[in-house]
Amino acid sequence: MSQSSFPYQKYFHIRSRRSLIGAILALQAVVVGWGWWGTMQFTRTSLVTKIRTQVIDENARAVTYLSNAVAAIVNTPLREGTKGWEDAKRIAQNLNRPGRTNMAIIAAAGGAIIPRGEMGRESPMLDLSPGQLESTTVTLLPGRETVALTDLRPGAVLVGEADWLGEAAYIAVLENSDLGAKFIASQARSAVAHAERQFADTVFFYAGMAVLLVLAITGVGLTFIVNGYDSTLMRFNRMLEGEVERRTRQGLAIRNGLIFGLAKLADYRDTDTGRHLERICRYCEMLATQLASKHAEIDRAWIDRLKLASSMHDIGKVGIPDHILLKAGPLDTDERAQMELHATIGADTLIAIRQHVGDDELLNMSVQVALCHHEKFDGTGYPSRLSGEEIPLAARIVALADVYDALTSKRVYKPPMTHDRAVAIISEGRGRHFDPVVVDAFLAVHAQFDQARVSLQAADDDAERPLLENSLARARSAHSFRISRAA
Repeated sequence: MSQSSFPYQKYFHIRSRRSLIGAILALQAVVVGWGWWGTMQFTRTSLVTKIRTQVIDENARAVTYLSNAVAAIVNTPLREGTKGWEDAKRIAQNLNRPGRTNMAIIAAAGGAIIPRGEMGRESPMLDLSPGQLESTTVTLLPGRETVALTDLRPGAVLVGEADWLGEAAYIAVLENSDLGAKFIASQARSAVAHAERQFADTVFFYAGMAVLLVLAITGVGLTFIVNGYDSTLMRFNRMLEGEVERRTRQGLAIRNGLIFGLAKLADYRDTDTGRHLERICRYCEMLATQLASKHAEIDRAWIDRLKLASSMHDIGKVGIPDHILLKAGPLDTDERAQMELHATIGADTLIAIRQHVGDDELLNMSVQVALCHHEKFDGTGYPSRLSGEEIPLAARIVALADVYDALTSKRVYKPPMTHDRAVAIISEGRGRHFDPVVVDAFLAVHAQFDQARVSLQAADDDAERPLLENSLARARSAHSFRISRAA
């Protein structure tokens, strides 16, 4: 998937083992967290429903037990002050022992009730007027039908919700007509809700601790796994990088050798001497190194490209006829026009190569050098009459190096010029033929130019003959040697 098809890709960069482990743990934490939250919500709802059901069932069991226990020992309707009343009171208070949450109440004739005892002690009697009892309504469960407390059917346990003794409560009621009393068990909704929260919070806490434990174990496991995998991957990567680097160096060496060989081949058709290309490369390297502080694009890789690209500056001369290229005297107007075509021919040749191999920084610079190394800073050069910084920097450097070598080298049509005279001519061309900044760089290192010239120019005349002439001379010499031996 391309970056354009995934607009958020820039936010997801895995740069190290820690970030990988962190990303996996974060993803797991999100997934587990969502699962934990959803499960807890479902569990909370289920627990609340279960707890409420248990509360309602417990209330129902309480009133059933209270009614049966009182009926077992009391045979007459309950009246305050009678023995039966005291027995019923004792049973109710026993049911309301400390630790139980529901309140068991007996509502007898006359509105008297028996409340639960507190911490095992007998509570005072509470008065409940008939009006209060009659005004209490119960919302029955599960049907949500609402009935008055005084309208309940005898003998049936009814459960529901009611506003009982000043607060909302879950309530169960059983009316015993033989005893003339209603048996009521209730639990305040606030107490139930508190129990629900406590239970749910406990479940949430331990479930959360379990999630953290899972994440911790996963983190430790991932660390070991990723470290082991990363070590193996790093070994393979180092092997792969070494192989890629070796093949890249090999490919570049082959490419550079072929390009330099092609440039040498072009030199065979020129009047330049055999070491012309080597001197041009050395001169360009010295100029570019001196200019590096003034041009940000110049670095070691740029200089290396320039050295190789400079060797192809005259590759287009392979397309110039011999009678013009090897002419010993001055060229006439038509011959000069044909000679100037070598810049365009060289650039077109390199462009054709680039179309086959694809975009390449060396070929791009070589095209610039081949096409523009005869342009002049004042716009009077060829083939496009570019001026100033319209001329590529690489071509401006090669232009000066080429002229210096031409002035100081022997040609079939002229003797070599002295270094000092060449420096003077180049200085005079500052701002006209040459880039002033490049000239200043040359003047700063011209002594090194002279040293390189001396070391790369042969002392004998034969070595300074053009390559083609030297090859022909060697061929003639070899032929003469074979004839002499045959004789």
